[in-house]
Amino acid sequence: MPHLLLLLNIPVSDDRAFARQFHKVSAKALGKPEAAITINITYNGTHAKGFLAFGLTVVGLDNPDSQVQEECKAIFFKFFTEELGIPEDRGFIHFHNPAYLGSAT
Repeated sequence: MPHLLLLLNIPVSDDRAFARQFHKVSAKALGKPEAAITINITYNGTHAKGFLAFGLTVVGLDNPDSQVQEECKAIFFKFFTEELGIPEDRGFIHFHNPAYLGSAT
């Protein structure tokens, strides 16, 4: 059951619509049903612009191997570029497997 933590440092016009779209894209990228994915989106309440537009951490006990992670990243980056106009160099995506005592996978 993946848990996705998304931090956004840019304004979004409709938080709920964005969350629904992000949930669908996450399920597609990770190959999981939407019901198995939990998302937590934090919006920068100050709207102060910074270079980093987003940070995404995918936490799961069954995170995919590095090749599949790259495919997932491509889907997520495409979504952020198309939906929010964020270029790839203004965000990061990190996969974390807590079963390995804090070791990122």
